[in-house]
Amino acid sequence: MNLSRMKGGIAVAAAVLALGACDELLTVQDPGRYTATDLDEALPAVANGVEGAVHEVFDSWVTDQALLGDVYQHTGTWAGYDDPDHGRTNYNNNGTSFEQGAWLRAQWFAMDAEERFKRVLGDAEAASSPLTAQVRLGGGLADMLLGMTACESVGSPSGNLMTDMQMLAQAEQKLGDAMTTAQSAGRPEYAMAAQAARAQARMLQGDWSGAVADASAIPAGFEYYAVFNVQSTNSVVQLTTKNNNEAAGLMYKWWPLIAKSDDPGFMMDPLSGMPDKRLPVYFDGEIATDNETPHYSQWKYVQDTDDIPMLHSDGMRLIVAEAMARSGDFAGATGVLNALRAAVGLPGHEVPTSPEMMAEIVLWERFAEHFMEGQRLIDLRRAGIVRQIFEALNDPDRLGVGRPTQWPMTSTEALYNPNIDDDLTKRCQPRA
Repeated sequence: MNLSRMKGGIAVAAAVLALGACDELLTVQDPGRYTATDLDEALPAVANGVEGAVHEVFDSWVTDQALLGDVYQHTGTWAGYDDPDHGRTNYNNNGTSFEQGAWLRAQWFAMDAEERFKRVLGDAEAASSPLTAQVRLGGGLADMLLGMTACESVGSPSGNLMTDMQMLAQAEQKLGDAMTTAQSAGRPEYAMAAQAARAQARMLQGDWSGAVADASAIPAGFEYYAVFNVQSTNSVVQLTTKNNNEAAGLMYKWWPLIAKSDDPGFMMDPLSGMPDKRLPVYFDGEIATDNETPHYSQWKYVQDTDDIPMLHSDGMRLIVAEAMARSGDFAGATGVLNALRAAVGLPGHEVPTSPEMMAEIVLWERFAEHFMEGQRLIDLRRAGIVRQIFEALNDPDRLGVGRPTQWPMTSTEALYNPNIDDDLTKRCQPRA
């Protein structure tokens, strides 16, 4: 099941919703603006807008995660990429402020949309409306991404400070509500997306039994994408990919696994030496925007309108495999991972004999399956190996000691939220 739907409307609807959200605050009206009344008469656009507000910055997040992790390095001239690449990020220098701000707005949009639906449709109809299911999914995804990104955030507009685990717990609750509503509304695609997201939220909280229960319910072939179009393009392509800006590229640690070629190819699988079709790359010897660094390009997204997977069935199988590995069922975990490898023509791993070997296999398979999906930094942090990974580079410009393992919250929220102290020394910043 592919949920890359409503491509032409979601991004535009997000902009429409943002324009209409503050209508009542204005004393001078622009006749070309969307008003609250307009939105009451265009409820599907409101629902699309909530979901679109989550999608529209996912591309930027993927790049930022890749730079602070060990996937990308800066190959241009912009401090906004150079700082996270070299671990120079803090509360006042936060590359994800843009994304966090968008997801905080989506969080509010979802709440406002639900109230609008109740007002226009009535409580009973709104409670089982597919529109409510859609905005609850959007609100749950926004909270989940905030919990995945920042060490602290807020769970409601101008709300109190919440830790990342509290944000994920709130996301879990919202996603469960979205599932229930979607089932009542006869929209299984929303229910499935919410359940897949809840599996991830539960995994990140360490609730492995709950995560496995959800992940196991997701059928093969399921995919949920952040959608892009000509109005809202994929910046991973525009800013970091061959034949575009090339301001970032795959980190030099991966270069030995990438063959130079005049044509696109695939990163080599370390186990077999075969091309891994999950890892599309392109390197033909070209020098990047900085005029000195070879540009090894990702090639998973090539067109400006290519969508980015947020959730998929292969990711669900990875959750099941990791849960098995953590429980000591190395044979079961290896079997699940080898099935994913077989699907792309790769030979399987031998069953490992130690927890360390098992963890290494899981980490690699997650890198391959979630390539350029924003997950790698989170995986390194969960495993507690950010320092180890970067110290192994022996790179004085990318030290492991003190490297941020997670982003701080956006300072914009603290600036305007009276419940949060806008003080660098009081804001969290986990480091290795």
